[in-house]
Amino acid sequence: MRADSATLAYVGSKPGSPKNLNRDSDAWFTPKVYTDMAREVMGEIDLDPFSNAYANQRIKAKRYFDSESDAFRQTWFKKQGRVFMNPPYGRKIVDAAVELFLSNWNSKKISQGIVLVNNATETRWFQALLHESAALCLPHHRIAFENDDGKNISGNTRGQAFLYYGENTSRFSDIFSQIGVALIKNSQ
Repeated sequence: MRADSATLAYVGSKPGSPKNLNRDSDAWFTPKVYTDMAREVMGEIDLDPFSNAYANQRIKAKRYFDSESDAFRQTWFKKQGRVFMNPPYGRKIVDAAVELFLSNWNSKKISQGIVLVNNATETRWFQALLHESAALCLPHHRIAFENDDGKNISGNTRGQAFLYYGENTSRFSDIFSQIGVALIKNSQ
């Protein structure tokens, strides 16, 4: 029998509670410790493109797009900005989110960016992110993402990776090496 991912519980929940049955499998919020690290590297976060008001209480981005404002229909920046992105991990939407991020990066609309994704190194979207990144951190643990009530979500079966885009690679390495192996790519 296969588990239904829509009904998986999170730490602290009561089995069978209505909140578990209606849980959005893409609403896994980044714990504050990691968004604080991202701000330490980049100074501020100008945009979190796949977010909501609850998540932005911790991320503290100057702007965010939620499901209503839709990152796919927005101009991310007129000039340049700093992005923190933890995209939805659904199979098709993560491809589109990565493509949109890289399009903004390659058109020089993003001055610095940190992307948090599953370390699905065999996928095309991960390879595309890795190819364009300046640095990478592979945490020594799985991230305990949070639900909208602040409780940890159980069932995270994948490791994660933080990919950095920008020129502040030494700062990224110094900060993120606290949680795992941080690697700076050679720029040849």
